[in-house]
Amino acid sequence: MNSILNYQNEPVNIKLLKASTVAYSKAKAGENKISIFFIFLAFAYPISYIIIGDERVKLTLFGCSFLLAVLVLVFTDSFKGKTSKGAILKEEFDIALFNLPWKSTLRRPDHAEVSKLSLQYKGEEIRDWYSLNLSEAIPKNISIAVLQHTNTSWDIDLRKLFSGCLTGFVVAYSITLWIFLVFINADGKTIFLIYFAILSFYTHFITLIRGHISAINKRKAISSYLDEIIRNKRNIGINKLRDIQDEIYSSRLEPAKVPDFFFRMFWKRMNASAEDYIQLINKFYN
Repeated sequence: MNSILNYQNEPVNIKLLKASTVAYSKAKAGENKISIFFIFLAFAYPISYIIIGDERVKLTLFGCSFLLAVLVLVFTDSFKGKTSKGAILKEEFDIALFNLPWKSTLRRPDHAEVSKLSLQYKGEEIRDWYSLNLSEAIPKNISIAVLQHTNTSWDIDLRKLFSGCLTGFVVAYSITLWIFLVFINADGKTIFLIYFAILSFYTHFITLIRGHISAINKRKAISSYLDEIIRNKRNIGINKLRDIQDEIYSSRLEPAKVPDFFFRMFWKRMNASAEDYIQLINKFYN
């Protein structure tokens, strides 16, 4: 095992990981609730407008759609705040493990809040965040670069899968809705009112898709840069590693996140891919 990993399972570091997981989960929960309600409205409004004759029901759903759009704008900063909290806690963990200097413009986490969040963690025991199979023969700074590469590349494929599912869902919904409107021979006014009522649905999901694409592109750029350094055995100094860590922190602030249920479906595949990369790098240096 590479010596840089000796302290990743120390209680103080595990506490940071637990607190970070809780912060991210809270941000995801808010985003998921909004997504579910938008999906409900996307189906409920067209059906009710066509089938239900009661104008009060239609107006109620229209009002819900409008109100939800406003609430999303109001609570966006709250979701971003929880995401930022998760990101800064992961940053503290990495900095402690990599022994990199703390960026002076970032405020360190409040450790009373870290304890509070970590106590809310209810999942499986967290251990060996980074693979223990990283070779001791790899120089320290390159080892840090390999682990940073793991950070950025790990969820690229996961985000691709999820954003692909979101895109497929939006396209399938749009086609189905249009077929439905053509089938019932809806007039122009009805079509306009329905699409206007579900505009917030499209805004929400297109924003999510674009957010995931942005995160993928950022992570790809960092991973490619690191991979070139690692494979070519180039010297890399602490200052450059610190700059890369800044980019990693920035990528962790992306509000669009993969829901926990989707993460649980694919995490073994992602871990296997990361492990393959480490084994490949071990061969370069052994």
